[in-house]
Amino acid sequence: MNAHIEGERSYGPDTVLLHHADDLTARTQWQKKGYHIAPFLQPHEWEKFYQGVCLLFKSFFLKAKVSVRDKLELDKYHLYIGNNYSLHLAIVEQAKLLAVSQLPIRVETIEKRVSELCQVQVQAFNPFDQARVFHFRIIRPQSNDNNPLHRDVWLEDYKDCINIYVPIFGSNSLSSLTLVPGSHLWSEADIERTKKGAKVDGVQFNVPGLTGSKTPLDIVRPNPNLNEVLVFSPYLLHGGASNLNTDITRISLEMRFWRKP
Repeated sequence: MNAHIEGERSYGPDTVLLHHADDLTARTQWQKKGYHIAPFLQPHEWEKFYQGVCLLFKSFFLKAKVSVRDKLELDKYHLYIGNNYSLHLAIVEQAKLLAVSQLPIRVETIEKRVSELCQVQVQAFNPFDQARVFHFRIIRPQSNDNNPLHRDVWLEDYKDCINIYVPIFGSNSLSSLTLVPGSHLWSEADIERTKKGAKVDGVQFNVPGLTGSKTPLDIVRPNPNLNEVLVFSPYLLHGGASNLNTDITRISLEMRFWRKP
């Protein structure tokens, strides 16, 4: 779906932001493309994680006064919500910036796995604001829930980290996260973006949005499977992942990690 992006826009300075950052992909074999898909958890850990996420969402629904069945089918999230956008926002607010203590498994288990993949010790601790958080991204089918293509580091508090995307419900070749391989090595002078948070089809986002590029955008959907993790640089252009399915909601885990002192 083509999106209309509002906001004052401009090209940036002739600098590669990653060259002035702590590149947590530097020791990996996938540094040049900026992302990697790998197995995530041990089977028993994944089962505990998956069941725990279901319980968390059931609590979100109950707090928002949404009637749910004993077996919550979260890939059908949009059917529970209907066209009630306020209700959707009420659940989204509960599903973001969650303390890592609310993860169904120990955060150290995830930190250890991401450290293995980056070949450097990392932790889910943001030195900018001392936050230790995670969140769930909820993208309904054929909706404008997705943010625009962007670099996370256009927001100062996401400098020097590494990102993960873990599919949980409804993530497939039509809905998984999109990114532009190698774009973490592009100069800001080659990219046009909004100067402030972008407004996309009337929905306001905190992050600036890409509006033009001097380099062709080779946008891909890496599409990890269940119990796989997509690890990627926040300096990559990513987002803009419209859910092209007609009757499946995508829900994914998203976390960020910084080098452990």
